[in-house]
Formats: sequence, C-alpha cells, structure tokens
Amino acid sequence: MIKRLLILSGALAGCFHGKLPAREYYRLRLPPLPDSLTAYYRDGGASSLLVGGIAIVPYVASGIYGDGNVVYRIDDSEYGSYSNREWAVPVPTMLAMLTEDICHAHPLTRDPAVFDPPSPHTYAYVWRGLVRELEEVDRGDHVYAVVRFDARVVRAKDDSVLWSGTARLERPVPQGTMPAIVDALSQLATEAILQLQDSARASLAGPAASAVRPPLGGTGARP
Repeated sequence: MIKRLLILSGALAGCFHGKLPAREYYRLRLPPLPDSLTAYYRDGGASSLLVGGIAIVPYVASGIYGDGNVVYRIDDSEYGSYSNREWAVPVPTMLAMLTEDICHAHPLTRDPAVFDPPSPHTYAYVWRGLVRELEEVDRGDHVYAVVRFDARVVRAKDDSVLWSGTARLERPVPQGTMPAIVDALSQLATEAILQLQDSARASLAGPAASAVRPPLGGTGARP
C-alpha cells in the first residue's frame, strides 16, 4: 500500500506540472501448460469428452472490472483503479480468449472451442463466465493477487444451464511491482479457469474425463 500511495502522490505531482503519467498497458497471458496435461486425450481419452463443440462468449465484467483499468483493493473494502495502468484488451474479451486457449490445450468437448463465434447457438454448448474479483490487494505492507470467477455451461439450443461453478484463488506477490502482479493474475486466472473446466468435465462427462493436472509454472504469451 505504501508503494502505491507514493505512486499516486507522484502522479498528482506530475498533474500539477501539466503532465499526466505515462499510460501502461498489461495483458493476462497463458503460462506454458505441461505436456502431461494433454497426454490423456492423445492416448484415447478424447472419447470421454462431450460430443459437439463449445462457444466461449466474452465474460461479464461489471462495474469497476469493466472500466478497462487495473483494479486494486486496500484490505477488504476500499476499491480503486489505476488511472494510467490499463488492460490492453477489454477484460471480457481477454478472459474469454484465455479460456479458449485453455480449452485447446485441455479440451472440454470433442470439437474445438471457439471464441465469440457469430452464432454461438449453432454450437452444442456455450461457456459463460462472470468476473467477481480480478485485482491487486494491499494489506499493510503485503501485496496479493486475487481472482474469482463464476462460470456456466449451457445447452445452446435452449439456453438451459447444465453446470455452474465458482473458483477463487489468492497468492502473495512479494515483489509488489505491477509486472509481477500481472504475472500472478495470469497464473491465477489460468488455474481458476482450469478448476472450473475440470469441475464441468467431471459433472457432465464423468470423473474419468478429468485428467490429473500437475502444477503450472513459468510464463508464456499468446501470439
């Protein structure tokens, strides 16, 4: 929190001198996924996947999460967002694209997952996500990254809910820098979506369809 107060003070001083702080743009990126994550499906497990394809529509990110700026929270109640630190891609699109990447590596359905197709209802299923938390959290001198997403899988032809779930993850960020915070948010977002996906797979296709996942590690980039 102290670091961020110093940053905000510096930004105000810059404004008084007629200059705004330079804009910084960030993006959630998919960490490298271990080969063992997809081995189950290469070795014949694809037969246990849901039949058909799944359309992944942009997530719902209401209120402060939909404004485009990186959100922070002080303790458990005081919310704000950085005026000069923005997401390079809108949060609803960024999370849906991340979900598509994950589904390509760790499938939920036999046919490919497709991000925001023109006609989602022509697919067998639709993945709908909701952002509950996606932020830096400052507790005293300690900095954390927190994500919480809700998700549903609906039957496209009648929009009936087949499965719903929620996942929340939190992790300390000792460095406290914005690049480190975004890296942690990328890791947590990926892990949360994988948890949701595994829950949906186990519920809809049976426990045998959920492969055991090793821990994720490293950083990666979407082209």
